[in-house]
Amino acid sequence: MAPTPALIAAVTVAVLLAGCTSNAPRPPSSVAPTLPSQTASSFAPTASPTPTVSFAPDQAAAVEAVDRYRAAIRPIEENPAKFTEAQMKASLKKVAGGKVIDANLSSYLSLKKRGFRYDGETSVVSTRVADPSAPSYGTEVVVTRCIDQRNVRVLDRNGTEVSGTELGYTVADFNLRQYTVVKRTGTTTFLVYGLAPAKGECGP
Repeated sequence: MAPTPALIAAVTVAVLLAGCTSNAPRPPSSVAPTLPSQTASSFAPTASPTPTVSFAPDQAAAVEAVDRYRAAIRPIEENPAKFTEAQMKASLKKVAGGKVIDANLSSYLSLKKRGFRYDGETSVVSTRVADPSAPSYGTEVVVTRCIDQRNVRVLDRNGTEVSGTELGYTVADFNLRQYTVVKRTGTTTFLVYGLAPAKGECGP
């Protein structure tokens, strides 16, 4: 039997913010060094260049759900101190479900407690969308993205870049990320229910 959305594994932002490595030249020293490949990033871009022309309706809707998720978490990551726990949770509930909410919330509260925030832009290098499946709980689509994070860094309250040692992880240059997106039976909106690293090449 297929797992319910609540059981789809989610990883915390502390894990999400590192990703697959690249053989491309290193960016300037202001960008954090690369982490091991088993983790992945969640920091949102200003816009997604993902084309939807060739996507079926459910595939296009799933990609839009990923875009909404990334847009919703961006303000929180850029300034966790500005949000209460209730406000963070309310924002997440609009774009995500299941363990993704709890995992992200835990990480954002940790950033807030330490006075850390994310700075810099990411961009989507590529997007792959699997064919929709129809488990008992609704419609499920897996969206895989390669994300360029070379301009992202973590700052403290004084605007000083935080080291990977202090942060507990570092932000990879490129991250291949898999989103499990679900439209529950009886609803009309896809939400992100799963986040995981993906296998494959990711880079320029």
